[in-house]
Parts: sequence; structure tokens; C-alpha cells
Amino acid sequence: MKRSRIIQGLMRISSLNEDQLYDLIRFDLDNGIYFFDIADCYDNTNAESKLGRVLKAHPELRKEMFIQTKGAITFGESGGYYDFSYDHMKEALNASLNRMGIDYVDSYLYHRPDIFMDASEVARMVDEAFKEGKIKHFGVSNCSKEMMKYLSSELIHKIEYNQIQLGLGHMPLVEECFNFNMSNVEGNSRTEDTYFYMKRKGIQLQAWSPFLVNFFEGSLFDENKYPEINKALSEMANKYQTSKCAIATAFVLALNKDITVITGSLNKDHVKECLDGENIRLSKEDWYYLYKASGRMLP
Repeated sequence: MKRSRIIQGLMRISSLNEDQLYDLIRFDLDNGIYFFDIADCYDNTNAESKLGRVLKAHPELRKEMFIQTKGAITFGESGGYYDFSYDHMKEALNASLNRMGIDYVDSYLYHRPDIFMDASEVARMVDEAFKEGKIKHFGVSNCSKEMMKYLSSELIHKIEYNQIQLGLGHMPLVEECFNFNMSNVEGNSRTEDTYFYMKRKGIQLQAWSPFLVNFFEGSLFDENKYPEINKALSEMANKYQTSKCAIATAFVLALNKDITVITGSLNKDHVKECLDGENIRLSKEDWYYLYKASGRMLP
């Protein structure tokens, strides 16, 4: 079976019991989704623990699943903060493995950037984790080009992934490319041309929350709040004989053959719509039409 470019996000599995989570994982695997994304902070560590109970009850799943988890977001008495320190990340990785009851994760991401990050500490922790067989691939999440360059200055192992919000409802990563040398707000550099840096370096972009508007103003598919883009999505859905969700998925996947899309949906019908988006090849004209319909200016 062809491996899907859709990643199953497990952030919201608190609403599922273990049998329901197993059913979702089995559905995903049977439909080509092999990549599962989770994090230690999801549901205050309970998401990883729940996944661990499912893996313990169904050990045959592990060899079929590519499991990615993330660390760095932590919580103290005063609230949340980020911590890339060697001690914290070493402890965080081991705790994640213990909660999930597994010996290694296929991919480990540093979740959100810590302003106090020390590249040598990150490199030390990551190198040790590779040598101990606890991680097989390494990446970051929500990191800029300069942050990746700084970390790479000390890392032995390549940054393979960067998980960034991208979709028709949130496109600073793309808008910046189109509005170079313009005096409008979109022409201001907000992403440091991170998109083309990643493309040049072969760093896979994992698009998170592809169907949400910004951080977080609601669903892209809310026809009352966003009538123009929904009109365009409906037109494209009719043209390609599919759903609006499939079109929105195809829009992101069209950017680069290596881009993957994370669906946080736990609804099998919605997951299937994302999978349908893999089979759609939007024309360049249709892609630009959707881009403009989302409210973005094309100079």
C-alpha cells in the first residue's frame, strides 16, 4: 500500500477511550496513514499515556506505526514555558518513552523554540539519544531559518522536519514569497524566507492545523465568517468531484512533493476527505484562484 502524506495528529484524543483510539489507528493504517504525531504536553501527558495503553494491548501495531513525539513545552506554577536545556529534554524524552511503553520514537521534535537555547546542549542530547537508539529521526517545530541554522551549527544529525502551521487560513510562510519588495504589511519579513531555506536543505515541512484560521480564529470551513473562500472551495470541490476539505488539503500538498499535512480530526469521514486530497492535482490556475479567494493579495 502506498504510504500517505497525511499524518494523524493525536492532540485531541482525550475524547476517545482506548478502544476508540485503537479503532482510529487501525483505520489509519488500513488506509495508508502510517505517521502518527503526538507530544508530551498534549492533554498534560495523558495523550501519550493513552497511546501507550493501546500499544500495550495491541503490540502488533508498533511495527506498523511511525511515531513522532515532541518535547520542550513544560508547565510550572506560573504557567507554561519552553525549555531546550539538556537536562530537561533528556528527562522529557525518557518520560515520553516510558508513558508510551516503547524503546524508541521514530521521530523526535523540539516543540517550540526556547529563547535560551544552546545549540551545543541540543546537539549533546540529540547525539546521545541517537547513540542509545531512542530516536531514529530528528526535527523541530515552529522554528525559523536562523534558529535551524544555529542548531545545525552544532548538530551531527540533520534536521529532517519542521512542523509549521500552514493552510488556506494561515499563510505567512507563502505570502512573504509573493510580496517581496512591496510596501504592504505582507511584504514585511515574518518568516525569514524559511520556506525556501527548508526546500533547499531538504527539510520536510509538516503542515499543522491546515484548516484553522490563524491562531486560532475558527474553522476555515465556517461559511458565515469566511464566505469568499468557502465559495471558491465549493466551486473547486464541484470541479474535481470531491469535498472542500479535500481541496484544502490538495492546496497545501501541491506546494511541494515532500510536504505532509497533519489532520487533527478523529472523525474517520474527515480523515478520509484529507486522504482524498492526495489524489487531486490542482492546476496552477486553480491554486492561485484559491490563494486569492482566501483574501490574499497577489501583486
